Amino acid sequence: MNRLYAFLYDDFLSAPSYQKILANIETRCSILGIQGRVSRLAIFRSARELVENLVMDGAQTVVVVGNDKTLQKIMWFLPDLPVTVGYIPVAEPFGIASLLGIPPGEAACDILAARRVETLDIGKVDKRYFLTEVLIQDTKASVRVDKQFNISAKHAGTISIRNLGSIAMNGGAMANAKDGWLELAVEPILPTERKSRFSFLKSLKRGEETLLKLKEGIIESTEPVDLLIDGHPINGFKFNLGVIPNKLKIITGRNKRLDSSSDGALPEAPSHGIVSATQGHLHRVASWWSKQRMYF
Repeated sequence: MNRLYAFLYDDFLSAPSYQKILANIETRCSILGIQGRVSRLAIFRSARELVENLVMDGAQTVVVVGNDKTLQKIMWFLPDLPVTVGYIPVAEPFGIASLLGIPPGEAACDILAARRVETLDIGKVDKRYFLTEVLIQDTKASVRVDKQFNISAKHAGTISIRNLGSIAMNGGAMANAKDGWLELAVEPILPTERKSRFSFLKSLKRGEETLLKLKEGIIESTEPVDLLIDGHPINGFKFNLGVIPNKLKIITGRNKRLDSSSDGALPEAPSHGIVSATQGHLHRVASWWSKQRMYF
């Protein structure tokens, strides 16, 4: 047994249907010389205390075994610990594993053994870290972007602040997790194509997102708003956003996709002027409205 490795199993893996695949994984890890201590997450057991004890016992690589939700369960505190993260996806969803270039099941053991380590940015909401995104649905909340301007959906919509990719990982939603920025996406609820009353703003169609980058921000709402932070629900009126570059060490495969977005490079938050969405991009326009709130 390699004391430098610790394996953290999700509690759903105790089902009989997973015993064969777990046995294969443990056998393969043993052959590769990376088999380590196994611990299990449980409903009434502190995940943070469990991982901290593994680190105190000498673990330098913590391997999460389960699915994307397993990884998200411990990501809120994991970047503060001096460990490298490994991931063996066993069940769906494994969209994060796909971005990391990690195949499901036994084949992931070879990725662990090859030990290609990437250092990723990590997002933060108040004192809580997140790997994928912060999601706010059907909301009129606003986001203060880099102390420059506010952005929101005038008639409610979905706001997403992404670091790596979306929680659902649908539609190929991605963000660059190695550029030192977060990606802000706003999708308003529009029954039909909306025509702007300003001639220099093109219309925004249903399903389109307004995208831009930010390093810090503040989510504010006049009424309680529900946030999903890596899938974990939080409720409140005001939240501070930030990104910490090069915070998380994680083992990836050759086919990783960590530094590309769906439409190429996104513009940074402008120092002045308003922005509008056209085909997922931002367009800087007249500076005379620079102090106003931007609605979509």
